[in-house]
Amino acid sequence: MRAIPSALSSLIPPAHDALSAIGGWTAPIVPTRAASRWLLSLTCLSAVGLCAAWLGVRHVPWFGPMVADGLRSMVGSERVTRLEETVAGVEDSVQQVVSDGKARSLSEATPSELLVSLSESKTSVEAVGPRPVGALYPETASSEDGIWQTVNARAGEGSAIYRTIVHPDSERVYAELFVFALDLSKLSVHAVAGSVEPKSLEPLPAAARPGVIPESDRGQLVAAFNGGFKAEHGQFGMMVDGTELLAAKPQSCTFAATSDGGLRIAPWANLAGRDGLSWWRQTPGCMLQDGVLHPGLRTADSRNWGATLEGKTVIRRSAVGLSADARTLFVGISNATTARALALGMQHVGARDVAQLDVNFSFPRFLLYREGDGKGLNAVGAVRGLLYQPDEYLGHASTRDFFYVTART
Repeated sequence: MRAIPSALSSLIPPAHDALSAIGGWTAPIVPTRAASRWLLSLTCLSAVGLCAAWLGVRHVPWFGPMVADGLRSMVGSERVTRLEETVAGVEDSVQQVVSDGKARSLSEATPSELLVSLSESKTSVEAVGPRPVGALYPETASSEDGIWQTVNARAGEGSAIYRTIVHPDSERVYAELFVFALDLSKLSVHAVAGSVEPKSLEPLPAAARPGVIPESDRGQLVAAFNGGFKAEHGQFGMMVDGTELLAAKPQSCTFAATSDGGLRIAPWANLAGRDGLSWWRQTPGCMLQDGVLHPGLRTADSRNWGATLEGKTVIRRSAVGLSADARTLFVGISNATTARALALGMQHVGARDVAQLDVNFSFPRFLLYREGDGKGLNAVGAVRGLLYQPDEYLGHASTRDFFYVTART
């Protein structure tokens, strides 16, 4: 083999460099690493942003609604709904994996400041309250399922509110329904329009939308709970203080109060004496009517339910129900339930007619009021994890409608 002249050998790169150049990685090595670093940084920032957003939605009352409304204005309501369903599906899948298979009891889910002694809370209330109902599904129940416990109210005399827990899904031990039973012979329920929702077709004076509990009722204030859907999610009607915010829809379920303080839950078309109602708020079709489950909820795969998320979506939900004699109002707040599970749970505790109220993590709540340290009343969530502010419905106008409860005088 002939040797390469020394003059030419200086022009030929070493063997490994030649192979590297032919392989194509020597020249672009710097930009490739820069692009990789940029992509890695972007991925990390996105992950941090998503975690921060998730934590904000779970812990800051106003954050979730702000994000959802902002996205709706940019990409449309339908796309945001699909995104919410996807996120809920992912969370449900994660919970199925990490769940330890143990049902949480009512005591474990109750804030410490609301816990009462065992002798006071776990007594039978057959004579003065709802009858004990036991577990709906024993395989996913806790030892306290279906046992009514007394709630200490700040106003009024005697026991007027009771509470229990039901695990209404045989496949999800983490699905929870907290039910509060209100004795309507001792309590009155009032409706308040939000400062924004439900939006009216015509402008209304600010006096028609106070968004707070009136000062005149705060001396007898006991509790409060959330209202219904935004107007864009079904255009469900509402009337309060003689002002109709949105017109009634004939087939929508209607939660209403009569002039004497009695309550009704029924389709609008079935409500007799509607002119004598002091307030009413509409919801999707009644989950239960005369004890019969809505046709859209009779199968586990209840896809088309309500006006926003699908019925099969596993999320936090809320509902109101009336006993057969209309003397007890049941208010239900759930965690990780489908629409069907919520309806079955409300039926199990004794509700004959049931209307679903608002859904999603930020809105469903049942609050009790306690005397503050010389600063008036403070709201306390009746269940751990509910989102609210200490002056909820008192110190600032709520943009969403709600209901509050007072002791009868």
